[in-house]
Amino acid sequence: MKFFIKTFGCQINNYDSNKLIKILKKKFFFIKNLNFEILVINTCSVREFCQKKIFFFLKKNKYFKFLNILTGCSSNIFFNIFILKNYINIILNSNSIFYLLSLIYMYYFYKCKQIIFINYFNKFKNLNFIKNNLNITIMEGCNKYCSYCIIPYTRGREIYFNILKILKDVFILSLNVKEIYFLGQNVNSYKYFLKDKLINFYLLLEISYEIFDNYKFYYITSNFKYLILNLKFYKKIENLHLPLQSSSNYILTIMNRNYKFNFYKKLVYYIKNFLPLFNFNTDIIICFPGENNKFFNKTLISIEKILFDKSYIFIYNKRSYTNSIFFFNNLKLILKKKRILKLNLKLKNNIYYINKLIINKIFFCILKNIFLLNNKLYFIYYCGRIILFIYNFKYIKINILLKLKFFKKINNYFFSNIY
Repeated sequence: MKFFIKTFGCQINNYDSNKLIKILKKKFFFIKNLNFEILVINTCSVREFCQKKIFFFLKKNKYFKFLNILTGCSSNIFFNIFILKNYINIILNSNSIFYLLSLIYMYYFYKCKQIIFINYFNKFKNLNFIKNNLNITIMEGCNKYCSYCIIPYTRGREIYFNILKILKDVFILSLNVKEIYFLGQNVNSYKYFLKDKLINFYLLLEISYEIFDNYKFYYITSNFKYLILNLKFYKKIENLHLPLQSSSNYILTIMNRNYKFNFYKKLVYYIKNFLPLFNFNTDIIICFPGENNKFFNKTLISIEKILFDKSYIFIYNKRSYTNSIFFFNNLKLILKKKRILKLNLKLKNNIYYINKLIINKIFFCILKNIFLLNNKLYFIYYCGRIILFIYNFKYIKINILLKLKFFKKINNYFFSNIY
């Protein structure tokens, strides 16, 4: 039998989909076209638009006669809706994906709908299928309960994975790649007790950098409240993702973010004083209930002040189970679109200015794949920018650190020399 996995949502959902592929590949064949008998839908419910896409996808495929399996974030919240749908055969949450094979056998044997939900920590969750994957999940869930966020209700409370299993996965990955991503909803709040000793995220990074010295360790997503101030961790990486959400202290208190903008700004400037070419990415929510033009202009100015390289801008929408559903919001759609355009213009100006700063500077880049444009011309990625360089030797290795000096920019391409 052949199976196909449709994934909605973030990198953690993609990571769970890779686990599902490894589990199902033991007995079935994975294909990427439409000739399949088993359809696995890995859902997401963080954004309303993504949720609508899931329901539209289900309606579109309900008349096809194949085995429909539903998992992910939406299966926890909309369990009562999905259980009534006749075209969904198996429903399970993200904690119980390791029981999928037995559920498929049970469905074909009893010929009735199979449902399993495990809310407690599953011992199988620690097993990381990381082949051909740069990501390692070190924790799941969230305890922060921001007023706009649905993640604590879909993923549950914070669960921290075994540090010995994480370091084992890092060692396996280090044989093939030179950059590794630690994943989790709040990576900075990681803590694990090993023989009555507390190991937090700072110690995890320090151990991994001591064992694997020439590697880069990125992490997504980080809570600003627990930001690491030791600068040695920022020297090897080029950018860091720090969600801001808003620059107004009033909006931040309504959002239940538990920090103020001045605190955010001081710590960002502290890093930029020692590392002036370090880039920051952020998340911004606009048109939150109570956000007038005065509060919006503060976020607009802060983008220029902090000089964000990339920003994920979201228009606020009501999510069930959150506290913000009770807030009054009367902003029109035209105003929301205007505010997005203003923020995008500011970000374009930032990118133009950062591109000027990069020229005649030296950076360390990792050659992930070999893309030969001519006989000796190669290209590489640096913070989403395409860097072209000339290499005169016959052979070149993948996953090596290259010291490059950028000297020219033409259109969207940077030209560099091996320094």
